[in-house]
Amino acid sequence: MELSPEFSIIIPVYNESKRLPRTIDEICSFFAAANRRAEIIFVNDGSTDNTLAQLEKYNKQYNFRVISYERNCGKGYAVRQGAQGALGQWVLFFDIDLATPLQEFNHLLQFKQPGDAIIIGSRRLAHSEIKKGESKLRAFLGHGFTKISNLLVPGVTDFTCGFKGFSSAAAQIIFPRARINRWGFDTELLYIAHLKKLPIKQMPVAWTHDSDSRVKVGRAIISSISELGEIVIHRLRGEYQ
Repeated sequence: MELSPEFSIIIPVYNESKRLPRTIDEICSFFAAANRRAEIIFVNDGSTDNTLAQLEKYNKQYNFRVISYERNCGKGYAVRQGAQGALGQWVLFFDIDLATPLQEFNHLLQFKQPGDAIIIGSRRLAHSEIKKGESKLRAFLGHGFTKISNLLVPGVTDFTCGFKGFSSAAAQIIFPRARINRWGFDTELLYIAHLKKLPIKQMPVAWTHDSDSRVKVGRAIISSISELGEIVIHRLRGEYQ
């Protein structure tokens, strides 16, 4: 009888065909060497380039899971699809640019304690290591978004770091209730956890800004703030009950 995985590793991708050959090999080799029962789930969020073909090609070698759909729906939607299909005792998600390096998984194994529900990476804790920082504008807007998000979830120092882990029990509570599909989804996940009184632990991480990032920071911040308003509306409508 095959044992269920300890960890489900979710990696959302959108138009990443140029990056995938290197990162697929790096990700799959890392978790194979980690000697933990882990399933890797790539979620193709409606890519219009050769991303799906690349995933199918490398899947023959590495045998990961692929979730794919035709219309781009946003990172939040992609993570939610992966989480709701995950089989692991813990559900983790990484960004494909590996700005938070894979080695933070080993840090998580040491950091995690029995009974933990949610562990999130934070770039803004005393022992975090920023190897290459963002521009001053990105950092300023990011801090502003954190302050606004703290009105919903006090105490969290970094909402948008692309490394988060949820126990399967926490994931089953949070992800089916989530509604936000794009940049505000991180705050929504933690807000639902806050409403459900699930403890959120913050873990210092190493982090490197990706110079090739295609995120338009101004547009993303405006969209995120708008989605914070949507979160409040969803709460008032009782949609997180």
